[in-house]
Amino acid sequence: MNPKPLTTLLICILILAGCKRTDNGDWPDERMQSWFSYYDITLNDLKKESKHDIPYRVSSTFTLCDDDIYLPFYIFNNDSTFAIDIDSYHLVLEKLEDGTLFSPGREVDWEVALIDLRENVRKRILFCGTPCVFEEAAFHPKGNIVVAGFIENKDGFLPAMWSVDPDQYTVSLSIAARSFNAREIDYISQERLKDVRFWFEDYELPDQLDIPL
Repeated sequence: MNPKPLTTLLICILILAGCKRTDNGDWPDERMQSWFSYYDITLNDLKKESKHDIPYRVSSTFTLCDDDIYLPFYIFNNDSTFAIDIDSYHLVLEKLEDGTLFSPGREVDWEVALIDLRENVRKRILFCGTPCVFEEAAFHPKGNIVVAGFIENKDGFLPAMWSVDPDQYTVSLSIAARSFNAREIDYISQERLKDVRFWFEDYELPDQLDIPL
């Protein structure tokens, strides 16, 4: 038997094993992959900090309309029976005469809501003030809702992931140690909502910002 093909195969396997990312490559959702890649962080960078009950239960009736200005940005599950809304509470959107979506600003508080399109119910699953930024979300295969963003501490803004069990009203928070300044947090405007024109694009902004735009 010629050992050359076997040797070549082993070398290829070793090269692939050495190049494989140990965490992001295993994440099942492209949206979350995009967020991780944008900030050059990995799942292994996130360490679990806490798990607690969600102290509020806010829900309302909801009817999905074709002219809903936020419709293009809802995150649907595989069979479109549920949707995650991380924009409509804090982000002001307007449609200009030319059809362009424009945002003149946002609220200081952030909310993530789960929309049950079978029962026409909208349920709040996360809420936070200025210390938080919710940038991306996905339906985890195990049933939880996963939200990626940042949480502020004395060192700056730290990458964070919230894993929410919407049925039990519990949330687990994981945080990375690497800090970002407010100016660096722009995944929403540059990637997820890149088709929206934001008010700050028309101005020259200072290098130092207190909060992400």
